[in-house]
Amino acid sequence: MGGEQSSESILAANSSNWPSSPPVKEPEFKKLPLSPSITEEIVKSTDPATTQIAIESYGSYGKLFIYDLLKKGYDIREVNPQISKKLNDLYSEEHSDRKDAESLAKALLLIPDLPKVSITDKKQWLAKLTRARKKLVKDLNGYLNRLHIALTESYGVVYKSLFKILFAKKALKFFENYPTINDSLSDRDVMRKLGETKWNLLNQAGMWEDDFYLETLRTEIKGLIEIIRSIDSTKLAIEDQIHEIAGQVEEMKILKTFPGIGGIAGATLLSEIGDIDRFGQESCLSAYCGVSPVIWQSGAGRTRTKRRKRYSRRLKGILYFISLSQIRINPESKAYYQRKRKEGKTHWQAMNALSRQLIKIIYYMLKNKTQYQRTPRAN
Repeated sequence: MGGEQSSESILAANSSNWPSSPPVKEPEFKKLPLSPSITEEIVKSTDPATTQIAIESYGSYGKLFIYDLLKKGYDIREVNPQISKKLNDLYSEEHSDRKDAESLAKALLLIPDLPKVSITDKKQWLAKLTRARKKLVKDLNGYLNRLHIALTESYGVVYKSLFKILFAKKALKFFENYPTINDSLSDRDVMRKLGETKWNLLNQAGMWEDDFYLETLRTEIKGLIEIIRSIDSTKLAIEDQIHEIAGQVEEMKILKTFPGIGGIAGATLLSEIGDIDRFGQESCLSAYCGVSPVIWQSGAGRTRTKRRKRYSRRLKGILYFISLSQIRINPESKAYYQRKRKEGKTHWQAMNALSRQLIKIIYYMLKNKTQYQRTPRAN
């Protein structure tokens, strides 16, 4: 299903028992509008017990559709967009919805170990919430940067000396009331609010000529602060929902026993992994996270490894964040990282090696439903 391209869903279904077996009939192509009724139409023309469905992307929308198909018993496999693109280019130079669907169906036949889409309600909610939060954080940083630029204009370089943290409530309140240096110097009460030292810095900087452009900056700064508060409020509400739902997921309770994994980071990691049973072995999850290398060998040349190109960017990103935290709080992780650096590995190579070790532990914790146990130190 090409969920990112249009408002319609592209279904690539192979009516066979397994991806490696010969198809009973040619892959069918149907263009269906994304609506609750389409799952019933699919059920009428296919048998859930013998039909596999390949999807390429359903990040922005289509999750309710996927979940409905899973409840009806369909085996749904996830195809990396780079794989489907290469398969499409291999057979044809054309680009169309039909060709995209055919490349997904071919992926089912040619790649028997495609990741299985297996989601639960709560994990799906967590995935939706953590991804929405990530977008809000990105938006928030963008508006903070714009506010920083506007204040640099309205105050000059002196503005950076007024508050250590621009995002602090006290700072935002001050700049909302005094969006320009002219506004600050026009109110003697500012000296009491900022202190004599900072007040003197403002006096030394002086005032701008108050014209139309300065008035425009006033309007822009107040508007930006209002938007920043709104985004932050929404982000905090989503974080409360994440904590509430994560507390109801059994796997989250297991993950929290691992030092440094909990809260938003743990919920993001768990939601991106999804159902651990869709990964037959630890190496499959490591490959999906992008932390295990690919073997590269040609002719009589020596065998070497190289970085993967196809993996979950979200998973690798949150795993890297957790690895950084591990180096700070977990002596075992810190010792492992330092040992890799002494072996001659770069920072990124050592971090990748540490991430691989962490995902191994996480895999077996989730697979066996066992809590984390620290390895006892030898005397």
